Amino acid sequence: MSACAYRSLEPVLQQRIAALRERHETEAPFVDVARRVAVRRVGRAAGGFIATVVGGGALVVGLASWLSSGTEETYAHTVASVLLVAAWPAGIVTALVARAVARGILSGWADEPVRLTGDLAKDLARLDADEPLAAMRRTAERWERSAAAWPLAALSLVTPLTIHLLVDWIPNLGRDASLLQDYGTWIALSVVLVGHSHLAVLVGAVRWARSLRGRPTELLATDLSRSWGVTLLVAVGLACLPGIVLLGIPPILVALTGLLFIPAMYLVTARCIQRERFALEATVA
Repeated sequence: MSACAYRSLEPVLQQRIAALRERHETEAPFVDVARRVAVRRVGRAAGGFIATVVGGGALVVGLASWLSSGTEETYAHTVASVLLVAAWPAGIVTALVARAVARGILSGWADEPVRLTGDLAKDLARLDADEPLAAMRRTAERWERSAAAWPLAALSLVTPLTIHLLVDWIPNLGRDASLLQDYGTWIALSVVLVGHSHLAVLVGAVRWARSLRGRPTELLATDLSRSWGVTLLVAVGLACLPGIVLLGIPPILVALTGLLFIPAMYLVTARCIQRERFALEATVA
């Protein structure tokens, strides 16, 4: 397009720019809301992923300890216990770092000014396509499944054994210096006896988390007892496989431990996703 033709349509472009800037100013608070949701979800997904890896490492090391003996076995038990304990701070620190990084990236992306090229057709197309609010909402929505599934996966692996560790530690008040080594033995036994139950809780929780995307927002926190109940029943049922020959202790232990955290983690996750969806829905004009 010639410079003369561009100048003849320049008032139209200027009018569109003014309208764009006005719209951006109006939508800026809503973009910030969507950005905060996206940042929180990125943090939870990253933290949950790392906690799952570290916590899963504790189970793998515990299982591998059966292949060693003597000093190597003792070392493996200690490492398994350390990994279990470290999964919590590792997940939290990763979540905080991921949130900071995501906040910086998304803030710079959303606040990037519109640069005109001088080509009228291209400039008008860019102005029409520039939708920071819609883009930020899509980013937040894309992270919903990961933000729900990864923390649940981490909790499913780490929480049961952490509960048992606290039960073992509280009576001793930390006075037993060999606690981590001794508890590594319990981790190794747990992996063999009820490791499949841990995986059942993980799979059930993750499948439920992934199903949330297709559910209406107002129904996310309904019928939760059925969802977590099925997961717990499957886990207890699987624990009966070795439990039959161990006086039924494994399934009883799985049931009691599961009741302490599975209902809570389902409820907290559902409420969290529901609040975030309400926040995103409030940004729609």
